Parts: sequence; C-alpha cells; structure tokens
Amino acid sequence: MTNFLIKHLIKNADDVKNDQVREAYGTLTSLISILCNAVLCVFKMLVGILSHSVSIQADALNNLSDAGSNVATLFGFKLAGKHPDSDHPYGHGRIEYITGMIIAFLIILVALSSFKESVTKIFHPEAISFSYVTLGVLLFSIAVKLWMGYFNRKIGDKIDSSSLKAASQDSLNDVISTSATLFSLVFAKFNSFPIDGYIGFFVSIFVFKAGLDVFSDTVTPLLGKAPDPAFVNAIHEFVMSHESVIGVHDLMVHDYGPSRCFITLHAEVSSDADLLAIHDEIDQIEREMLEKFHALTTIHMDPIVTNDPFTNELREKTASCVKEINENYSIHDFRIVPGPTHTNLIFDVVLPADDYRDEIALKKVIDEKIKQINPKYYTVINVDHSYI
Repeated sequence: MTNFLIKHLIKNADDVKNDQVREAYGTLTSLISILCNAVLCVFKMLVGILSHSVSIQADALNNLSDAGSNVATLFGFKLAGKHPDSDHPYGHGRIEYITGMIIAFLIILVALSSFKESVTKIFHPEAISFSYVTLGVLLFSIAVKLWMGYFNRKIGDKIDSSSLKAASQDSLNDVISTSATLFSLVFAKFNSFPIDGYIGFFVSIFVFKAGLDVFSDTVTPLLGKAPDPAFVNAIHEFVMSHESVIGVHDLMVHDYGPSRCFITLHAEVSSDADLLAIHDEIDQIEREMLEKFHALTTIHMDPIVTNDPFTNELREKTASCVKEINENYSIHDFRIVPGPTHTNLIFDVVLPADDYRDEIALKKVIDEKIKQINPKYYTVINVDHSYI
C-alpha cells in the first residue's frame, strides 16, 4: 500500500532532497493520517458513549488530538518549504520543529483531560456494555494504527523528517493504549470489577509521557543539538581525502531545519603551497560538499609549517603534553616565534563541549609542562570548545 501511494501520488519520488518533493511527501502523509484519525475518532466516540466506557472515549479524544497534530504537520511542511527571504535568509525549515512542539502540547492537553475523566470514573464507576461491535472497532483501530505507524516511519526515514517520525511513534503509542482499552472491555465481560477507570488512568499517563517525549525531540534541535557523529566523520573523511588538506578543526554544523544545513570548518594546508592553487582547491571542496552533503560550506584556510623538522618535533611534544592532561584534548594552529631570549609557542587547545575546566589554570599547567622541555619556551594559548 505504501509503495503504491508513493508511486502514483509523488512525482520524482526518489529526489527526497528537493524541497517540492519533500513537501509532497509531507502533504500526502498528513492528509492520509488526518483521514484515518478522524474516522477512528468518530467510531470510537460513538462506541464509547454507547458502552459507557470512559477509556474508549479517552482513546477517541486521543485520535482527535492526533488529527489536530496531523493538521499542524501539514501546515508545517507547507511553511517549511517556503524559499528564504530577506528576513529569514536561512529558510523556514525550523517551522517543522515548531509544529512538532504544537503536536506535543496537544497530546499533553488530551492526556490531562483523559486523566481527569479517568479519576472521576474510578470514584464514580459505570458499568461497561460489552458488544462484539465495540470489540471489532477496537481491533480495527489497532490494525489501522499499526499501518499508520509503519507508513509514517517509512516516509519519515525516507525524507528524514522528525515530525513524521514522532507521528509514527505516536501511532505505536496509540496501539498500546487501544490494546489496554480492549483489555478493559474484555475484562468487563467476565468480571464486575470497575477496571475501566484504572485502565483510562494508566492510558492517560502513557499518553502524557508520549507528549513529553515528542516535546523533547522537537525542542532539542531548536536548542542546538550536536550533529550525528557518523555525519561528522563523513565530513572529516571527505575533506581529508583531498591531497592539499593536512588537517581539519573547528568544524561546526548549523541546523536550520531539514535540507537547511550549513557547515563551517578550518582546513590546514602547507604554508609553502601556492596560495592561488590552494584557494582554488578549497573552493572546489566547498562545491563538492554541497553536492555530496547538500550543505552550504565555508572553509577557512590555515597555513601551517610542514617542512621544518624542529617545528614538527615541537608540535608533537606539545600535543603529547596536552594529551597527558586529558586524552580528549587536542591542539591546532601550532606555530613558533623564536627570539634571542625565549621562544613563543602559539597554539589553540580544543576541549570537549561539556568540559568546564578553568581556562587560566589549564594554561598554567600546560605552560609548566612545556617549560620542562625547555625553560625558554613560553606559551600563548587560546582555549576552544568543540561543537561536535
């Protein structure tokens, strides 16, 4: 079914990096999800009212909130696909994350409403009327939600959409909550204990947690989530595969939403190389990065001395001194400025993002280690933090 829909309703389906194709996927998935959730909501609400089951009614409201979430996702894809303008030069891709937050709030709101109704039902229980029609509706709902979970996950993975992946997980959560409601209905046929309110209570807590998870998944990229290590490694390996590049540092990945990625990095090159030739190669790497990673890339050239044995040896010794303090530390932009009374060792030290070590104390420790090599060595250190 999924492949059939994609084949007949999405043009150029394999070109998922194209904004129009991506929007078409999002529109198709949202419309189908809205239809499915609306149908399920109507059937469940009718059955819930007729059977006096608050857990089934709570499940129906959950489907209603899901439909509202799908509407928000639909508008999110439409707005996120807008071209950059003077006020938003990086595009509108982050709107998709904002719609994810709206989805999360709707889920949490429904969970709180269901919680209230379930508590009332616990203290003032009503008998549940079992019927095979009700049983059939719930089984049908589970089957539909299983398919929706698969459908949203497949499309979400294909176009790398966090909102569709969240919708997929939400559908699977609904399978669990509806299964709990089904258990409540079957239990009522063979036992008079008013379990319905308790089942509704736990379902509402489960839905509430799902809302918090969706909220966390959408807020994280807005706050500045670290890039995927595999993506970082791929960038590093690709840039280093070019003959003129000796090293890479100060790599930063900026996420402005799906298909809105910007990369900046420093590439170390030999100070003896032809400046115009190196500049031309750096420009070529930037163009290749756009084609390979679909990311606008800015590369800063850092010339370093490579043919002086003394400088190379001192660089290695300095790096070893820094590694002795913490194996996760590294150095770059190393150069020396010799003088008649002392020699300055100028370099940057890179610390992990979560390392809050006192910079002044760190510089002092490094300087003491360097002076053990030669008392006439003085350090000029700049402390950086990694953004990957």
